[in-house]
Amino acid sequence: MTQFSVYVEFTDSGTTPEAFVDIAEDLTAYGGTAGTAPNGNLSIRLFVESDSAVDAGNRGVEYAQGAAMKQGIHPAVVGIEVMTEAEFDRRLAEPLVPELAGVAEAADIIQVSRTRVSQLLDAGDLKPHHLQTLASGPVFSADGLRRYAVTEHNRTRGVRLTPLALSPAERALLEVLAASASKTTVPATTEEHQLAAAAIESVADAGQVRLHWQPASSDLAGALDVLAGHKLIRTRGVFRKEADAGHEDDLVVTVLNKGHRHAGTAAQAADAEQDEVR
Repeated sequence: MTQFSVYVEFTDSGTTPEAFVDIAEDLTAYGGTAGTAPNGNLSIRLFVESDSAVDAGNRGVEYAQGAAMKQGIHPAVVGIEVMTEAEFDRRLAEPLVPELAGVAEAADIIQVSRTRVSQLLDAGDLKPHHLQTLASGPVFSADGLRRYAVTEHNRTRGVRLTPLALSPAERALLEVLAASASKTTVPATTEEHQLAAAAIESVADAGQVRLHWQPASSDLAGALDVLAGHKLIRTRGVFRKEADAGHEDDLVVTVLNKGHRHAGTAAQAADAEQDEVR
């Protein structure tokens, strides 16, 4: 048996505050509550134990209507919503306000200029993620922008990457870092790819790639600096708690969205995600 949350909404019947209390008391055995929906309708929520959502919904409507009729209320059902108690609790735990992003944050997420953000919004590309426009400017869903940056930005007509003059070693390093960070197949087609792959120590869950090498003496140090200069990656040294014996000179590399797009891993990750859905 599963505990289901059943929400029933009835047409407005001019229910009094006293009637709300009486309805809730009548449904005490089912954890019932009664109140006013945002549109003014009578709303009742109760919890029903059942083997199926359909049965829980039918019984929930019956119990809610019965409690209302005892108060002389005979409203018509507008709609019902049935979900498991676990799903109800999960939704309650979600933040009331999603993570928001202004133009500056949108530019950072998509890795474009603020002017380009405005152009994309005017062209309709960002419309699905545009929530509202305030006096300070447009406000977007940050999660929506992240999905757009990975799956759509470089596939939209009129949006093209500006080619970068990367050397074979620089491109190989970028491709290996991006593939490792996105957990796609790491290329090993050239000696430069193999050299870069050999320097990888580990990959964190957040997609940060840890390199075990001595940057001052490594042939890849110069390539790493070039990639950072193009804002394809961001690097840092290891923190004290990360500095295991013999790994004090490790580097932690974060491949930025721009880096993934130039390496081609953004599209690969999107395709892999679609394959999983199928």
